[in-house]
Amino acid sequence: QLRQGITDPTVTYPDYYQVPFHAYDAGNLCWLAAFETEPATYAMALRVWPKEVLSAQEAQDRLRSSFHHILGQYCNPIVRDYLDVGCSIGISTEYLHRYLQQRQAQSGVAVQTTGLDLSDYMLSVAKYRDQRQEINWVHGLAESTKFADDRFDLVTLQFVLHELPQHATRNIFQEIYRILQPGGYLAITDNNPRSTVIQNLPPVLFTLMKSTEPWSDEYYTFDVEGTLIDLGFEHCTTQASDPRHRTIIARKPS
Repeated sequence: QLRQGITDPTVTYPDYYQVPFHAYDAGNLCWLAAFETEPATYAMALRVWPKEVLSAQEAQDRLRSSFHHILGQYCNPIVRDYLDVGCSIGISTEYLHRYLQQRQAQSGVAVQTTGLDLSDYMLSVAKYRDQRQEINWVHGLAESTKFADDRFDLVTLQFVLHELPQHATRNIFQEIYRILQPGGYLAITDNNPRSTVIQNLPPVLFTLMKSTEPWSDEYYTFDVEGTLIDLGFEHCTTQASDPRHRTIIARKPS
């Protein structure tokens, strides 16, 4: 029932999205992938600090806060309209929504948060998890969002780029540039190709990882910062946000 209410029947799925992901033959377009995303997300956070004794929740909190710490140094002090592209089941969206609310609580300005994803299965779970109904969940294509020009003052891509071929990433960057307000920020967090952890992965393990991520080779050879600059963004920073991941901040010029 939730899926029926959230599905946009006009959405068409690009070829790159209709391939197996994460060992699911249907990729993200199935209930099993949507139901197993939350435990997989917590397991991913635990892998970042394998030698530390952390609970799954502590690892998840640290993973998110490390990204927010860098973002908070650059994005505008007041965010009114925030979009999380590739939001999946909404964990990343909810974490940043709460961070922004707390950050600007004294100002009295509320943040309007939207999560966009191409999988209506994932979005159904996101809407179910959002018990307070604080977030607007939208089924749509990141390359063609249908949002108005210059709408958002913050857009994020959290652990999305490594699942995209290079042409799709470039098209998504172009669309984000269109819907960002002048002076608005794009914040990206994802696997860090320069991480010693990733560089030192055993070949067998790296091959196994790539077998569930069909576009990872294109991600690891993609010049993210150069592409952003080529499309008109100002590159603000690229920083390691934890032992496995990096954060990239870019701005649409005023």
